[in-house]
Amino acid sequence: MRALWIAPLRIKLGQTLLTYLLLWPPLAQADVYRYLDTLGMVHYTDNQAYAVKRLPINSQEHRLHRDGVLVRVVKKAEGDYLFVLNRFTHAVTLNLRFSQQRNLVIPSPLLQALLIPANQEQFIGKLSAKTVGDWDYNYHFDYQLEPEVLHAEAQLDARLIRLPESFVQKNTATSYFSEHPNLASPVLGRYRIAQGFNGDFSHNKLSNRYALDIALPVGTPLYATRAGVVMAAVDRYVGGGLAPQYRGKANHLRVRHADGTMTLYAHLQTGSLQVRKGERVKVGQRVAASGNTGYSSGPHLHLALQMINAGRKESVPFTLQGNQPIAGLWLAGTAMGDE
Repeated sequence: MRALWIAPLRIKLGQTLLTYLLLWPPLAQADVYRYLDTLGMVHYTDNQAYAVKRLPINSQEHRLHRDGVLVRVVKKAEGDYLFVLNRFTHAVTLNLRFSQQRNLVIPSPLLQALLIPANQEQFIGKLSAKTVGDWDYNYHFDYQLEPEVLHAEAQLDARLIRLPESFVQKNTATSYFSEHPNLASPVLGRYRIAQGFNGDFSHNKLSNRYALDIALPVGTPLYATRAGVVMAAVDRYVGGGLAPQYRGKANHLRVRHADGTMTLYAHLQTGSLQVRKGERVKVGQRVAASGNTGYSSGPHLHLALQMINAGRKESVPFTLQGNQPIAGLWLAGTAMGDE
């Protein structure tokens, strides 16, 4: 079985952490990791159990190809560190290939077929600039399921590749709560998170993987969770449900913040928006009311923090009132922020 993922990746010195959100604090369950799967979809996780969760080898081809093998690139001043996560119960042979190289040093192991052990994440090498100045590259990889033993002398067991000690020494464990934007409460009073991050029902796409559904009666006042400028204020749709005709027809509000992220409030009550496109809002300012418009299983607020990455809207993790948002969690809102 083979899977192929092609991911152009152009790197320049000085690109910001916000752009890539590539974090590698070592060995702490509260740390955050960013992976790309075989379809190029971004996965964030702060749960180490995710990284070793086994996938069955069965007929679910799409599932195996999607995230059976994930690649993580950790950007540091001295270069890009590449890690491969194999979530299969068998080893895989991985081939990494580079194109359109510019001012790039590629270590020899990255040009060989690498045996990646089962249910492990393995460091495979560091890319760096050949000389002072900008550098970039494109890469793609393919992999093949293999038994746990090497079949060909041409393969290199990736377990022989050691992560430099300096990499770990230059990093300290960083709390999940200090690394992500914190959103103030969108409502006053007590409320419950009905669906959290990576929810099976609908939070499984690039744009909404890190979104919350907050169960609220229709008409509940909503308040700005961060200061910013209104990018979109859509208030023309009526009705909602799980019928196909409601897809893409949710009233919503999108606010852009100073750090380039955007907060999305969706399924808003018709006629409830109190701000317009281009208007500046403050934390705690009333902006709309919750509703049940568009593709919705019931009255609720869909809340997400997003950024534009490679021309696509990509959801990113956040904390809510200083808490890691978890499905089923009850919170008491004050609509007061810290900005």
